[in-house]
Amino acid sequence: MMPVMPRKRILVIDDNADHLFLDKTILESGDYEVFTAQSGQEALATLSKISRPDLILLDMQLNEMSGLEFLTVLEEKKPEILETVPVVFLTASETVPPSRARGFIRKPLEIDNFLREVKRFIELRAGPAQ
Repeated sequence: MMPVMPRKRILVIDDNADHLFLDKTILESGDYEVFTAQSGQEALATLSKISRPDLILLDMQLNEMSGLEFLTVLEEKKPEILETVPVVFLTASETVPPSRARGFIRKPLEIDNFLREVKRFIELRAGPAQ
């Protein structure tokens, strides 16, 4: 009998509840364990409560702090997360500014491509920032 592999854990941070629900639903259909946060502060609190996720999906435009500002706070408060967990922006933008993020996934999401990109970023987990 093969050992059961634990499901990969993903934290999705987006201030839009509809987007969060949709992302969570899609990711759960891909057999991921999904945690959600609607703000940078909520995301930091969630990271304190759960064991380290395998991936963080971060909306570029959050209400109280931008995705870039969240990365700065994360680096100050939980540098070990940034060292070991890929952070990927979810954005409608064509480009993203240089940051500690490993990359980005374009919105609007196309389900198969979204799941493929999520899997790719999790597999790149130990690699260098791009």
